[in-house]
Amino acid sequence: MNLFQIFDLIGRAVSLGVFLVEQPGNGEKKKQAVIDMVLSLMDEFDIRVPLSDSVFEFVLDFLVDSVVDILNSTIWKEEATA
Repeated sequence: MNLFQIFDLIGRAVSLGVFLVEQPGNGEKKKQAVIDMVLSLMDEFDIRVPLSDSVFEFVLDFLVDSVVDILNSTIWKEEATA
């Protein structure tokens, strides 16, 4: 699996995780649950990223925030106004 495929898989896992933990409030707990899920998935399937742990944690944190921001401004915004 090349780096692009790895990050594609991680991005999909982050998106799925965000949907799975969605409920009102507890943003930081939900974020940590998504990060833990992704790390567990990577460990379970022996997926390795050629980055230091601190860099990968930064990237993963950014991915979760980005997915939530996109959903807040699109799908979840529409649900809140419906």
